[in-house]
Amino acid sequence: MPVSRKETQRQTRDRLLEAAHASIVEEGVASISIRSICAAAGRTQGAFYSNFSSKDDLLVDLMEMHILEEVSFLRRILSEAAGNDVDETLRILTERLAYVATEPEWSLLSIELQLHARRDSKFARRHNATKATCYRVFCELIEDLVIRYNLLPALPPLQIGIGLYALWSGMAVQGDVAQAMPREQMLLAFFRAMTGRKTPHGGSDELDELPSESGSVHR
Repeated sequence: MPVSRKETQRQTRDRLLEAAHASIVEEGVASISIRSICAAAGRTQGAFYSNFSSKDDLLVDLMEMHILEEVSFLRRILSEAAGNDVDETLRILTERLAYVATEPEWSLLSIELQLHARRDSKFARRHNATKATCYRVFCELIEDLVIRYNLLPALPPLQIGIGLYALWSGMAVQGDVAQAMPREQMLLAFFRAMTGRKTPHGGSDELDELPSESGSVHR
């Protein structure tokens, strides 16, 4: 059966996004161009403009797509969690977030896009709109947690979502930090504090028992 025009366009769009992501990781945002993206994707510039209005348009879509996919995956983990063990669910969620924060391709992309937004006010507006979408989906994740486990959040879910996104993306940007506790322990402490779960001052045996990042949740 012949491939429909709509399917062909979707495949072209996906190929352009994949090529842009690979180029950003290797060369940085400032070094790539529409021409180089098209060359890497094996597509024409006409095909590019059939899918994106500009390079910035593609970059925003690329980052938003990644965040939406990750939060969707986290919400799926939450919906499939067995029983009513909120602490075990929080462990699983924080393991996944910690793992993603260490993935070099996405941490590099996050850094590059943030730097690009600082230098380009027009791109910054688009980037901020994308971050607002990210805040919303993180908020929805928090709402799912609150409803499922009847939690008493310390702040409105949107504010917790903003804080969670800032902590998570900051971990991706900073990489390893000397004398810092493991990422999953930091994220778990944040989740507990913000959702009304008791976290002993100075840490706990429960936090110390968390697995290392090498044992994080994979798809």
